[in-house]
Formats: sequence, structure tokens, C-alpha cells
Amino acid sequence: MHKLKLLVTILTIGTFSLMPFLNTSAQTAKIKTLPISPRLLTSSIVGSYPAGSNPVYSGNNVVAKGMPVYLTADTTGGINSFTWSFDLMPSGSNATFNSTTDQNVKFTPDLTGWYAVKLTVNGGSTDVDSFYVSTYLGTPTSTMCDPCHQSYPGMEKYTGWVKTPHANIFREGITGQLETQNVNNMLVGTYSGSCFKCHTTGWDQNANNGNFGYLAHQNGFDTTWYKTYTKSGSSYLIPTNDQTAWNLLNSSQYNSALYTSNIGCESCHGPAYGHLTTYGNTKYISKSLDAGVCLQCHDAPTHHTIGTYYVTSVHYTFPDGEHTARTSCYPCHSGSAYVKYVANPTSPGYTADDGDMNISCAVCHDPLNATNFGLRIMSNITLLNGYAVAAGGNGQMCMRCHQARIDGNAQITDVAPYYGWKQHFEPMAPQTDMLFGQNAYEFGDTTLAGLNTHGSLSNACVTCHMANIGTGNSPSHQWGMIDTTGGTPHDLVGGCVTCHGPITSFDDIKAASDWDGNGKIEGVQTEIHGMMNILASYLPKDNTGAVLTSLSSNADSMAIANRPEIVKGIYTYEFILTDGSYGVHNAKYTVKILQDALQNLGAVVPVELISFQAAANNGNVTLNWQTATETNNKGFEIEKNYRNSWAPVGFVNGKGSSSQLNSYSYVDNSSNGGNGTISYRLKQIDLNGTFHYSKVVEVSVVNGPKEYTLSQNYPNPFNPSTTIQYALPFDSHVKIVVYNITGAVVKVLENSTQTSGNHQLIFNTESSGLALSSGIYFYSIEATSIDGSRSFRQTKKMVLLK
Repeated sequence: MHKLKLLVTILTIGTFSLMPFLNTSAQTAKIKTLPISPRLLTSSIVGSYPAGSNPVYSGNNVVAKGMPVYLTADTTGGINSFTWSFDLMPSGSNATFNSTTDQNVKFTPDLTGWYAVKLTVNGGSTDVDSFYVSTYLGTPTSTMCDPCHQSYPGMEKYTGWVKTPHANIFREGITGQLETQNVNNMLVGTYSGSCFKCHTTGWDQNANNGNFGYLAHQNGFDTTWYKTYTKSGSSYLIPTNDQTAWNLLNSSQYNSALYTSNIGCESCHGPAYGHLTTYGNTKYISKSLDAGVCLQCHDAPTHHTIGTYYVTSVHYTFPDGEHTARTSCYPCHSGSAYVKYVANPTSPGYTADDGDMNISCAVCHDPLNATNFGLRIMSNITLLNGYAVAAGGNGQMCMRCHQARIDGNAQITDVAPYYGWKQHFEPMAPQTDMLFGQNAYEFGDTTLAGLNTHGSLSNACVTCHMANIGTGNSPSHQWGMIDTTGGTPHDLVGGCVTCHGPITSFDDIKAASDWDGNGKIEGVQTEIHGMMNILASYLPKDNTGAVLTSLSSNADSMAIANRPEIVKGIYTYEFILTDGSYGVHNAKYTVKILQDALQNLGAVVPVELISFQAAANNGNVTLNWQTATETNNKGFEIEKNYRNSWAPVGFVNGKGSSSQLNSYSYVDNSSNGGNGTISYRLKQIDLNGTFHYSKVVEVSVVNGPKEYTLSQNYPNPFNPSTTIQYALPFDSHVKIVVYNITGAVVKVLENSTQTSGNHQLIFNTESSGLALSSGIYFYSIEATSIDGSRSFRQTKKMVLLK
């Protein structure tokens, strides 16, 4: 009677969970499915399995007969005792748990129908979850999924799926269109039977449930398809677009496996026999955004490791528990809520169940959309200060959530004593704001307008955080800029080298000057960390010694009471801290708001050098630099390094104290120092005599001639050609003429305006078509500088000897 009542409940409520959403309070039982990817097949819960099996698990509650289900018990609240049992199973089923007392267990359903699993924890609280076990149908056009999911309004899913790479991946593989290469002047693809596991529907050779692996093994296709191809290692070389294997699968001998080839609907939604035979009843099909659905293939060493990196990201561990009960936080802290928000921003219709969903693959990528990676991008992003984001490309996928939750300038004002101000004044996730130089507290500083370091990148966040997205085996979906998977952490600066050159770490990107005033020019992030430490020294601390960012006592409250400069300083500190890039997103904006916050607190801010450049032209070097702020700045001594020795070459007065943008320039006659690479630095000197050095800039200088010259031709005597060299100290109009012994013009070799420098030309009597006899000839130069201030004339003798 109990089992019958339970079955009626299942069929009535239209969901797989027999209990409502439970808060994980003390000792409350909670069953969770435990997805198993190919990477996790070595875990102890999987254990041993027969050859030809594929014991991965997507985490769905609709599962295939003969394939394993993995479960885990939530241990929140001090749970340490577990008892697993079946409350319901099909009549005649012999399914058992591998253990009835472990936290993680598995069972293999051997019959189709409903299974209800019961968990009892600490001998008291219980939870029940249900699973529908079915068989695969495949996805032949116009007979299975197509009629409903293409024809009915709001259900046009089949139309989108057939355009995705999933829909044809197996066919592309066995027709030589994957991993293509040129072999003996022929374009071939590389493919292997091991690829079938992920490129077909429900592969498992031992499970008789209609999956591709079983059917292809029964009819012999798996041992036949490759016999006409050349083997290379463990794969086969297939001429690109060779249809032999695909046509073989379509033949009457092997087509029983045809409809489960490719990645069909059932690969993600589970076996659909029950769904079809009940005329589309949704209880018999799974619709899950859980990452396990994708990770059953995309977390597979060695070819598909995107998921391997994804599971190390913060997105994978969401929700963090703090925000799941607050629907105002759902669009960004819950994956299912975000999908609803994208579909209907004005009325997304969140429910309590949406609070228990992480940021999975299908949250960002719609698997039924073949356009632009299926990204669920929402345009028209407007920050809370009204700034409309017009740039960013695919990075706008990230910007929807990674933005400040308040307008800093509007809300950071005088604060009276009260508790909990962190909820009102913490920016939360201001990466987009920082990128475009928005929403920090700006202290009325008009020079902050337009300060932007990386906001012009075509795809913004994606450009840097997914720089190696083109390789299937890369940390592109880890998103962090530090890779820790190899043991020793290293910076992921692959996306930076296009602009910053062959750097290997962020430390290689040096600051423009000594921002933190410690006497050293360090990497941008190191300098900003130094400035953050200075700012922290002016701010109140909590009982752990950290900057006070939330109030837990009256003393905390009084530390900020009626002290707006403290509140603004804390907000600036938090804005940079929660952005997390320490200047990489926008170094110019970061440094400036830090300096403004420090000045607002009465700190002495070093002279901020925001640019320093050198350029060579006509033997001279022009140095240009700018400052954003100056404090007690006497001026800049220009120093040059030539032959490994620094020496002053000039001095430019500073502005004293200034918060405005100031530009400076100095011209050095580098010809006094010779040719080659010359280094320059600025020695910024304060009024009290203290000084700081800028970064070093280098410029390549080739000094031009100092006077006009005409050299003797060589060889001399000559036959039939000779070379004539000459030097011009200025841009000049030049005429060079050859005369015979009587003074008659033989040939005009040059008559044009030329730049300063060393020049040469060749006089060839044969190519010139001149019938000259042996004897003495003369060549002369006439040169006049462009401005007419200098001129030069000279004649030399040469001998033609035949």
C-alpha cells in the first residue's frame, strides 16, 4: 500500500523529487545526484567495470536501463550516519546499492520503470528521490522529437539543435572532417572508435537499452567501419568528406544504430521512450541545467578538458549559500534564475528551487543555439550610475553580473553610526565598472573622466580571460588569470603578449613610475598592492587586523561615524579589492582613485607619472612625459645611460603641488652620445631633496653625418661600373653629374630631393647605353639644404680603363 501511494504521488506532482526544497539545517537528510565524468572514472565510488562499459553519469533523474546512478548525501549539520534503501522499484528488479551505509553510493537499474531511493541520516531524518528508467529511441527526423519540437509554438527546439555541432559531430568524424591535417598532399581527418563514447547517444556496449554502442556492437559496425582506412597510432586517417563509413552505417545491415549516432536529444535529456509513449509527459524526460550533463563528455582527458578547468572555477561552486534565499540575488547567483531572466527580464518568474543552481555550462551557453557559441548575451547593459556599456562584444556575457551593485558617487556620503553598512556600501563585483572607469567614489576629480586601460578590447573580458579558447585543452573556462592545475601557479598572460610583448608574468608589466613611493619601479600589480597597503594604514581595522568592512560592535560603528573620509577610503579599498585585478583591468583609474582617497585622508602622495616616452628623429631624441598629480615636486632631472653610465643631460621644473594633468617635454641631441640604443630615466626631485626614479625607456639612434661629403669612387680605375658615395647632413636637393675631359655632360646620375644620411649610387657604362672610350672622366655634386641655408659643391676625377 505504501508503494502504491508513493507511485500515485510521483505521477501527480510532475517532478522527480518527492519532497519540497529543504534547507540544509542541522541533521536534515538531503539526497544529491553525483555526476561522474570520464575524468572521475578512477574515483572509488565507480570501482571496477567490465570492458565496453561507459559508467559516466550526467546527474539526470531520467536514466537508461543498465547504466549506473551515483548518489551522495549532504553532510551539513553534523551528519555522520547514512542508511540507503529503495522505497519503490519495478517488480522483478534485482537492483542493489554497492553500499547501504556510505555517504556516496551507486546502483544500476536493471528494469524500466520508477525507482524511489530513500536516505535516512543519523537514524532519524529522511529524504526520498525518484528516478525514471527508460530506453533510447534515437532522433530520426519526422518520427521522434521533430514533430512536437519543431511544429508547436514555444517548442521549436529541434530546429535549433540540428544547426549545432552536436547534431552532426559523429558524421563529421567518420567522414574525415575532424582534426584535419595534410598527409601526402591529401587532406585527411583523424578519428577513432574511442571517440564514439562522446559523439553518439548513450554509448555502452554492455547495456541493452537502445544506445549506439550496444546496437553498433551487436550488428558489427564497430568492428567494420574503419577497415578501408589507414591506421595512425590509435586512430584512422579518413580522406576529408569521404562518405564510405557514413554510407555503411546507413545500409540495411548496420542502420539499427543510425538514429543514435551523433549527439542527439537523449544525450542530454535522458532516454525518451517513456516521454514519447506518454504523449510528451514531462515526468518522463529530464530538463537539467546541471553541469554534469555537459561534463559527461567535456571533462574527458585528453581531448576535452574544458570542463576539467571549469570545475576549478568559482562559477562551479556557486551558490555559496549566502544568497540562495534572496531572489534579488538570483539572476547572478543562480544559474536557472539567470536563464529565466534572459528569457524574460521584466518578469522572470523565480521560484525557491532556483536558489539551488550553480553557474553551469548551459547557463552561459544555450545548447540549442548554434549562433556565437550559443552565448546567452543580453545587450543594453547599463551600470548603476547610468553609464551605457556599448563595447565589450562577447565579454558582455560576463558584464551582466560582474558589475557594482551601487553607484559609489551617489551613495558614499556622510555616515552616522549604524550596523550592517557593508550590505549598503560594498560594490560586490565591480569588474565592468573598473574596466570602463565608472562607479568608484571619484572625490569630484574631473581628471578621472575617460581613464581607460583595457575597455577598448574587442571582446573585453573574453579577450584576456579566455585567451586560449581555441584549444580544447586549455584553462580558458577557468577564467582566472592564474593556472594552478600544473602544481606550480603561473600567470596566464597569453592574451597580453599581443600588446605587451613576450612577457611571462604580470610582474613583467612595469608601472610608469614609483606609485607607492618605496624607491623602486615594480610591476603594476605590485605597485598597486603597495598603495593599497598605504591606504589600509589610514583605515580602521576589525579584531583580526583586516580593514573594517562590516560592523559588528558599537566600537566599529563609532570608527566610521561622521567621518566621510574614512567611509570613502574604505569604499575605495573595497572597490579595488573586489575588482580583484589590482590594476590590470584599468591601471589608470585604479591608481588615480587610490591617490585621491589617500589625499582625502591627508596622506602625502608621490608624484604620479602616468606616461614616459622617447622618440628619435634626425639624430635628436624627444622625451615626453605626463603627471596626473604632483606633491612638492621641484622638477625632473633627465638622465641618460650611454656606455653603462648614467649622467644628467638636463632639468625641467615641476609644478610643485598639482592635481591636474601636466605634460612635459625635453629634446636631447643624442648625436653627442653616439649611435646605438640609448636609455633615459627621470629623476623626480622633491622640494626637500628626496627623489624617485621613473622607469627606464630605450630608443634606438643612428646618428647622421655632420657635414656634406663626396667620397672617391670605387673601384677606380673601373670597367664597366663604379660606386659613388656621398653624405647629406640635412634634407637636401641633390644633383650628381658625370662629365668627360672636355666638360661635356656624359650622364646625370641624380637630380632629386633626398633625406639626410649616407647615400650611394652606381655608374654603369654598359647599362646606361653609353659608348665611352678609356680615359679620364669627372663627377660632381651640387647639394642645397631644403631651407636654403646650406649648400655644397665638389668634383672628383675617375678613370675608365677598358
